[in-house]
Amino acid sequence: MNRRVPLSHRLGIILTLFFIACSNSQEHDVESTTLATVGNVKINTERLQRAFHALYTNPSERTSINERKSLDRLIDIEVLLLEARKRNLHNDIRVKNKVLETEQELLLEELFKRGVVSGNENVTTEEAREYFDRYHIKEERRVSRILIASPTGIDRVFQRTHAGEDFAAIAIDLSEDGETAMQGGDIGWMSRLSFKSHILRRQVFNTPVGELLGPIQEPDGYSVMKIVDTRNVSFESAVASVKEVMVKQKQALATFEFLENLADRVQIREHAEGIQLLLTRLSQAGKDTPEFKRGELQQPLFTVEGAKWTLEHFMNAMHSERDQAEIRTVDDLRSYAKRLYAFKVQLPKYGREQGMLEIDTIADALRRVEREELLGRLRDQEVIEQIDFDESDEREYFRKNKDRYTRPERTSILELLVDDRDQALKLRTQIEKGGDFDELARRYSKRSTRIRRAGGRIQLLNPDKYGKLGWEAKDAKVGEIVGPIKTNNGYSIFKVLKKIPEQEVEFEQAVGRVRAHLRQDLSEDYFVEFVSELRRQYKDQIVIYEKNLKAHQM
Repeated sequence: MNRRVPLSHRLGIILTLFFIACSNSQEHDVESTTLATVGNVKINTERLQRAFHALYTNPSERTSINERKSLDRLIDIEVLLLEARKRNLHNDIRVKNKVLETEQELLLEELFKRGVVSGNENVTTEEAREYFDRYHIKEERRVSRILIASPTGIDRVFQRTHAGEDFAAIAIDLSEDGETAMQGGDIGWMSRLSFKSHILRRQVFNTPVGELLGPIQEPDGYSVMKIVDTRNVSFESAVASVKEVMVKQKQALATFEFLENLADRVQIREHAEGIQLLLTRLSQAGKDTPEFKRGELQQPLFTVEGAKWTLEHFMNAMHSERDQAEIRTVDDLRSYAKRLYAFKVQLPKYGREQGMLEIDTIADALRRVEREELLGRLRDQEVIEQIDFDESDEREYFRKNKDRYTRPERTSILELLVDDRDQALKLRTQIEKGGDFDELARRYSKRSTRIRRAGGRIQLLNPDKYGKLGWEAKDAKVGEIVGPIKTNNGYSIFKVLKKIPEQEVEFEQAVGRVRAHLRQDLSEDYFVEFVSELRRQYKDQIVIYEKNLKAHQM
């Protein structure tokens, strides 16, 4: 089967070329260096070289054929942008919001550079230790996740978990997260520093080990999480991360102070009824998105210089923030709403007054972001939103590509891990003389609490990914005791309990992966067809100067 380039990767290549090229989209008319024009945009030799070297990093690939392919990619970009502008997508709300968000971030960065906003970036080790202790950073949770694109697919997940099936096996079969599905959904160890959402942070650390959490609505779908394990880490291993977070928090506090001062510069008239209604809806929703009755979103929170800032303005502003505040009281809401207003309305106005939007680096960045968003929005309209398939299409795709869908090899072992080789040898001797492997693992293994409580039982999915331990387990016979072997974590002794070879799966077990792969392949097909159609549609605006190109390649 031919391997496809995922649409996300293909678009990533286009955006990479776009990033390289955007500062050169309006070139001086130097005829000998102009290789092509699309509309009024010139593609010159310098731009082509940047694209060529970005796409083909291996010198052996830098051929004239591939250079021509690079030129075609650049033409594709300009044709896509012509179509996006023709559709007036620069006025699309998603495009405008992304540009505005970037503008706000860049303005804040510039204010920090100028010293207008300043936060103390020095964090002492003593301060970091106090933070580490106060906020329980030593505790970490190992989390696994099953991602499903639609809420209806979540029912299938819970049906299988309620039937007692292994969460990792369900993740392999159903999860649409390409990065973690084949690892049984494992997303690794997470501390309280790993979460921007205070709601999700609280849920993860309040859920007992072994329990499920969800469904949780995420940007890419709905997820069910399992708290797999817990452990404590040392301050020394976390100090760098703690200091980094503390610096960001100090900068955030300085930003809050600046935004509050901006808000104080204008006459803000609060509407108590709107503020109380918003607090009520937020409280009722808890971790979910608030629901409003008809007409409620049009109620004002503030009136500033005759203009009303409504509940709808607030909700749109809040949803665009990656780190939303925890709101419990009217004062919390009042303060947060004023900061949001200053950030979304007053800050851009202040930046324009100070001439910051005319700074080359800021202006170039905003142009680049707008063009990237135009490409992305056009892709959504013509590719993502046009994809439509049903179960019969999924089953047919599964039939044609059945070799892609297997349950990976699994090896179950009892394992005991210690720091010292001599201790490992003594423990192996005890086991060979009839010692209880389970009990010795509980007493001496340095593995996690969960594994120790399970008597050292570990299931190795795809043993090769576990390094030397996995390789040795793969070669060992069932019932054989192996070790001590040196691993990155110490010296390991293990006994193989069971081996399950790689197995083909039925459609119902692989439907999540099938759906993700089919969507990816259709996206690629639609995208190629769309770009080809645009090349035909705009052919009169595309000029390639073959003579200049040939001279450039000599």
